[in-house]
Amino acid sequence: MSVLHRDARRGLTLLIALAAVAGCGEDDGPPVRYTPEPGHAAAVERDPYQLTCGDIASQSRSSTSQRLVIGVEYALADEPALRRRVEAMTENRVGRSIYWAMTEACKGKDASYRPGREAVEAVRQGRYLVQPRPEAWNQPP
Repeated sequence: MSVLHRDARRGLTLLIALAAVAGCGEDDGPPVRYTPEPGHAAAVERDPYQLTCGDIASQSRSSTSQRLVIGVEYALADEPALRRRVEAMTENRVGRSIYWAMTEACKGKDASYRPGREAVEAVRQGRYLVQPRPEAWNQPP
């Protein structure tokens, strides 16, 4: 076997090995999408306090999950305990504050934990409040 032939064979072997390794660990299947079970989603729509930390953690996997969480933000912002907060801020900022408080409440908790009451109380007490953007942001660059 000539040196050239042997080098070509080694090169081909190396190329095949690299091609095989390049495909390792890849998942060619479609990403797993999370959609809340219809019964759970309906329960959350009836009672926003039924939202769980698992729902929040899974919201980026589907638009249905995102809408569920966003709906809860605004439903909880309408709670009577937060009326003064909404008057002082806006419903949008209170809703975003609720979201922030829920994500904080979920840290270290089980996926089944329901953070709504804790979040409403935190926002009512003035914690996790989303601040308005600075006036400087309203000026042209």
